[in-house]
Amino acid sequence: MENEKNESGDDGKIPKEVFINKIIQSAYSNEKCILIKDFKNSSQENEFLFFLKPECFHFKNKGQLFLLLDLIFRKIEQFNINIEGILTLKGDFLRESKIIEKHYGVINKLSVNASKIISNSDKEKIKELLKIKDLKEYKILGGHELLNKYSSISEDNLNKLWYGGNAVRIGEGFYAQIHKINGDNIILINGFHPSQIKHYTKTENKIVLFLLNTDTDWSVIRNDFVGDTFPENAKRGSIREVLFRNKDKYHVKKINVAQNFIHASSGPFDALFEICNFVGNIKNINYCKYNTNIYYLMKNKYGLSDEDYEICLCNPSIQIEEITYDLFSLTKNKNTNEAIQIYIRYFK
Repeated sequence: MENEKNESGDDGKIPKEVFINKIIQSAYSNEKCILIKDFKNSSQENEFLFFLKPECFHFKNKGQLFLLLDLIFRKIEQFNINIEGILTLKGDFLRESKIIEKHYGVINKLSVNASKIISNSDKEKIKELLKIKDLKEYKILGGHELLNKYSSISEDNLNKLWYGGNAVRIGEGFYAQIHKINGDNIILINGFHPSQIKHYTKTENKIVLFLLNTDTDWSVIRNDFVGDTFPENAKRGSIREVLFRNKDKYHVKKINVAQNFIHASSGPFDALFEICNFVGNIKNINYCKYNTNIYYLMKNKYGLSDEDYEICLCNPSIQIEEITYDLFSLTKNKNTNEAIQIYIRYFK
C-alpha cells in the first residue's frame, strides 16, 4: 500500500481527491478486498460504520462516480466527521464471508427460517394486523423459504411481488404480506430480502466501508448527514435528499427505500457489532473490537468488564413495562456515553 504521508498536503492532511481516486480505482479492480486507508482509533465520542452500497458504483463512467464521491466527502467534512479507515469489498468476498447475512441479523433469520422460528405471540400479531380469521388456512414462509419451495420464482420476481403488495410491520426487521401462489395462501415474511442479499453479493458488485469518528450528535448523523431510509422523506441537505432531489445532476437512475445508496450504523452498540462484523475478522487490518472507542469508554470511564462488552455485542433484550426492547434498538440515535449509561441502567 502506498505511504499516505507522501500524498499529504502542506497541512499534513491527505487531500480528499487522493481517496476519491483510490476508491474509483478499487471500483474497477477485480481484487476482493482493497485497503484504501489504514484503520485507527480516535478519542472522539461517536464511532460508526458508514458504507457506500452497490448502487453507488453503477455509473457509466468514472466522471459520474467522482461526482457522487465528491458529494460524500464534502458532507463528511461539513458535519465535522473524521475518516479513520476506508476499505473496498467485492461481492464475491461478501458472499463467501456471509458478512451481509450477519449484518441483516433478524431480517435474514426470518427470511431463511420464518416458518420455524415465529412465536405464537408473533402469529397473533400477524393475524390481527393482516385481518386473518383462521391462520391455519395459510402457510407462513420467509423470503428464502418461498424461493426454495417454488422453484419457478426468482429473487427478482419475488422482489416485484413484494413491492407490488402492502406489507405490515410486525416488529423490528419483521414485515409480512399476504399472497396467493400456485393456489396456496401464503403469509410472506421479509420477501424483499433474497433480492437484497443478491444485490450485495453479485461478483461484479462492491461496497466501500468507512470507519468514521465524530463528536457530532448521533441523531444529526442519521437525520442530517445520511437522511431518512425513504429518500423522499429525507431531511433537506442530507445525502439521500440531495441525491433524490438532484437525480439528473448526479446521474442517479433511481433512488428508493430498496436502493438508497448509503448506510450508517443506527447507534453505538449497533456500530460496535458492525465494525466487528465487517472489519474485525479481515486479514491485514489490525482493527478489532478492542480498538473501538466504546470499549475504551466502557472500561476506563465506566469501569465495566470485558464480560459486559461481550454481552453488549450479543444485543441482549429486556422487558420495560411489559414491552421487550433489545439493546441496539434502545440505544438507537443515542450518543455513545448515553448509550453506555442505558446499558448500565437496564442491563447491569
